[in-house]
Amino acid sequence: MLDADQIRDTMTRYVKLLCDGDVEGIMALYGSEPMVEDPVGAPAQVGREAVRAFYTAATPMLRAEITGPIRVAGQECAVPMLAEIDHGERKSYIDVIDVMR
Repeated sequence: MLDADQIRDTMTRYVKLLCDGDVEGIMALYGSEPMVEDPVGAPAQVGREAVRAFYTAATPMLRAEITGPIRVAGQECAVPMLAEIDHGERKSYIDVIDVMR
C-alpha cells in the first residue's frame, strides 16, 4: 500500500509522463485491470489495451500542469490541473480535477 507522499510522487510523475507523451510509462503506473473514465460520465475505457489506446490518442495533443496541492485520502487522490489541448489551428484550456485510485 502506498503512503500519501508516494501517491503524490506518483501523480507528479504521471503528469510528466503525460506531457512527455510516454504512453508506456503511464501504463506502467496502472495495475493489471486499469480503467479510465474521461470525461466523467463518458463510457469507461477498461483493460490495458483500451486504456493504452486512450492515452495513445490523447497524449500527442495534451499538456498539463498541476495547479494546486495533490489531495490524498486513503489510496485515492484528487489533482487540480490546467490542461492545454492543441487542436492544430487553435488551443483550448480546461481546468481539470483528476481523481485516481
